Amino acid sequence: MKKQWLFGAMLLFGACGGTSGDVIGQLIETDSPDTAVVPTAVIHPSNPVAAENMSDPPPTAADDLESAFAALMQARIECGRQPYSCDVATFTEVNSPIYNDLTELITTRRSARITATGGGEIRYRIDKTESLSPSKALVYTCITDDVVLVDGDIIFDDSMMSSLVTFTLTKVEGQWLWNKGTPTRWTTEEDLCGFDA
Repeated sequence: MKKQWLFGAMLLFGACGGTSGDVIGQLIETDSPDTAVVPTAVIHPSNPVAAENMSDPPPTAADDLESAFAALMQARIECGRQPYSCDVATFTEVNSPIYNDLTELITTRRSARITATGGGEIRYRIDKTESLSPSKALVYTCITDDVVLVDGDIIFDDSMMSSLVTFTLTKVEGQWLWNKGTPTRWTTEEDLCGFDA
């Protein structure tokens, strides 16, 4: 149960990135220790461009998975900050293993009044994506999380966790959703991702 709780807690604040191996996701700190700014997407209308003027290749299946994963992780971060307005069904497949685990975790956090603060940070990267079928894929990640959890003014948890996690994503009605998160290695003793190196 402790391993499941630690993994659930890590999932609640994790984020994502791309296949470059670089650190591409982290919470942005502000001047105030009580708040953090999360980047938001701004969608601008696009103008049609002739094919001969396009220098970027069309998006690949890996690009699609990484983009979808980023949105799922962002929803996860918001759940940690605002557990009372969190709807786990918006980023997980209903009745999947991760849906059940996160629903239980969010319920516990709500009843205990535990939320994430702007203290600490999440660093992460996607190491690899693997398409198993048009509607099922794996995303291999490395996440280091030392976000501070509080109960009002009391620090609940300020420890660090680092893990290698394989996420199973399923496409439901055209949208990628988390189905399962399987930690292959995790520790509270060191940064497995090498972000502090």
